[in-house]
Amino acid sequence: MLFKELPQAFNLPPIGTEEAEDENIAKSLRTQLVQVLRDIHTTYDRLLNDCQNLLYEAFAVRSEETKLREDLRVRANYISGRCVESILNRFTRAATDTTSPDQQWLEALLMIVADKPAESWKDEDFTSFELKLSDISRRFKNLEALQKEAATRGEGFEARRITVTRPDGQETHRMVWVENETTDQLENLVNEVLQNPLLINNPQLQQAFIATFTEKVFGVTSEENVTKIHNSRQAKKVKPNLNQA
Repeated sequence: MLFKELPQAFNLPPIGTEEAEDENIAKSLRTQLVQVLRDIHTTYDRLLNDCQNLLYEAFAVRSEETKLREDLRVRANYISGRCVESILNRFTRAATDTTSPDQQWLEALLMIVADKPAESWKDEDFTSFELKLSDISRRFKNLEALQKEAATRGEGFEARRITVTRPDGQETHRMVWVENETTDQLENLVNEVLQNPLLINNPQLQQAFIATFTEKVFGVTSEENVTKIHNSRQAKKVKPNLNQA
């Protein structure tokens, strides 16, 4: 292994008995072997650094990179305990941790996103991490925006943030406010629509209907118009009659 297989692994000829040739091959082998060992010892650190950079970009951190942990901790505090979804809930809890060393804190986040310890990743795991991180960061920022908007509205409303992604990649985001006094009327209206013979007991068609209906509404109604309509209702103190919609 030492005189034949190892040199061949570095595209070198086997170490022979010729002194001059043997010395040159040995020097080349040593140089390349030292470099490989150095790369192996630093691979994990570089992986953590690359993942930290991806976190920084995915969550659009505005401060310098060294402030990633502090930025995520503060932002996660606002939504921690408010998200039911398991992975996002675990991520926000881990992000708010203040007791673990920085590397352990980072490793915990990577473990939650990839569902696998970073030290055992393969090349495909890093690619999977990028994809999953994109999804988690998007949901994190949506919930973050929802909480901020809800805080400015006060009581009497429930907020929903709806995102529609078109086939060309273009996204439409809307913040939808549901007045508590209209919740029952909306529920009745939805149930009435779902009883349509075309939709009943057909989950796939129901979802297609939702997508088509959402794009239709978003295409003709801007957030500005929604705000104006709401303000007009509040000014007139008129309760909407959804049964006539």
